[in-house]
Amino acid sequence: MSGLPQARNPWFVAMSISCLLVAVASWRGLVAPFEQVMAHLVHYTEGYSLPLFAHLVFGPLALALVPFQFWKGSRRRPGLHRWAGRLYVLSILLAAISSLAMLPGYQGSAWTGAGFFTLALIWIGATGMGLVRALQGRFAEHQIWMLRSAALTFAAVTLRLMMIPLMIAGQTPLETYTVTAWGSWLVNLVAVETWLVWRGRWRLA
Repeated sequence: MSGLPQARNPWFVAMSISCLLVAVASWRGLVAPFEQVMAHLVHYTEGYSLPLFAHLVFGPLALALVPFQFWKGSRRRPGLHRWAGRLYVLSILLAAISSLAMLPGYQGSAWTGAGFFTLALIWIGATGMGLVRALQGRFAEHQIWMLRSAALTFAAVTLRLMMIPLMIAGQTPLETYTVTAWGSWLVNLVAVETWLVWRGRWRLA
């Protein structure tokens, strides 16, 4: 993606580290005592264990793959880039569908549930548009849609950054969703769309 931050860029380094750290931290729920490390999700183990497991596996995997999609080296190896992209798309599809399957067991408000529901739908939509554009050979548009997809995937990081001051102020993880269920991905999308307009690339999408 011409013009996008690359490996020597401090922003790219910070983004990559944060993606990997959050991905690894999320995977800890697969090996550590779940009721201790993810107490706010433990109620999903009753009746929603399969979608919960899928979300904990594939959501972090998609996040861990985000830096790879920005890395110029992957695009110098078309075969490697395509297979990594396919894994990224598949991971998002499974993570988003599993999150939708878990919504009936969600214990928060309708407002926050709507935020997560909307995120799952546009996550699938933006990623799907990126895949379609690649299959059509429209690679400039493919890059733009995958940038949007990456912004939505990065919501996993933004959500946790937003949670920190709210929890310091005394809110529970569930209470923080009043802000983060919408803010975690809206902030990212606004930033991406602003960048696209600034670069003069928004019209290509």
